Amino acid sequence: MKKTTLICLALLISAVSFAQKNWVKQKLTNRFTVSFPAAPLKTAGTTFALKDITSNNIFTATYSFIAQNLKINQKAFNKLVTTNEFASEFLNSLQTTLAGYNLEQVKIKQYKNYVSYLTEGKNEEEKKAIFMHIIFVDGIYYSLSVIVPDGQSFQNKEIFLSSFQISK
Repeated sequence: MKKTTLICLALLISAVSFAQKNWVKQKLTNRFTVSFPAAPLKTAGTTFALKDITSNNIFTATYSFIAQNLKINQKAFNKLVTTNEFASEFLNSLQTTLAGYNLEQVKIKQYKNYVSYLTEGKNEEEKKAIFMHIIFVDGIYYSLSVIVPDGQSFQNKEIFLSSFQISK
């Protein structure tokens, strides 16, 4: 039994690492790169998206100069994003841009020296779920999202949401 479990675990790990080897790296800014299952299209000035035809999942990556837009210096902004109050306000602004999705409360996490938010939500009318990972780096927020239609595979969701690299 233990041997079978170990073999299954090894196959799963190798399948996940093999799946990511063929992924396409997309540079969003000089400091932030994210990997997509295939080459994404630039759909707006700061947004890249891909609809995976095999799973119908939609992968998006976007960024915004949020500290600059809010006219807050970077050091003060870095402290602000760690607060529950800011996370709630950020969630409210996300909620207005994602009409139809009921987003869960943001989970504030630390990634190396950066703050990140995790949330997910459901659109009951369109029968879709959204999963988001927002990372704050030097006053810029990077948002990685996966939209998964009900009944479709979540296989690449976690890989995509953690496939980013931050360079110095």
